[in-house]
Amino acid sequence: MKIHKVLISENAINDLSSIAEYIALDSPERAEKFIDDMINSLTNTLTILPLSGKVIFKVKDQDIRSLPYRKYVSFYRVNNDVEILHIFNSAQNAQNIISSIENDLI
Repeated sequence: MKIHKVLISENAINDLSSIAEYIALDSPERAEKFIDDMINSLTNTLTILPLSGKVIFKVKDQDIRSLPYRKYVSFYRVNNDVEILHIFNSAQNAQNIISSIENDLI
């Protein structure tokens, strides 16, 4: 079984920072733990099962997949490695998220 490396894009890092800032308004400790738990969950899953997420759309013949974690959804693609592109709250407008990802990859 191949173990895939999981990379977190700059956009996804910015998304994680925004999520942490929002949670930290209530509890800085909980924010740090939540982000750590989310990254560990995504990494543990995607290193072994990179195709486990649902294909949401294609950009330049690449499948863009999604994988949920609690109220958040990570969008990623698989090449030799797994690249997490963005992480959004599932309550956000899906079409805006897709457009943002498409613009980043074009």
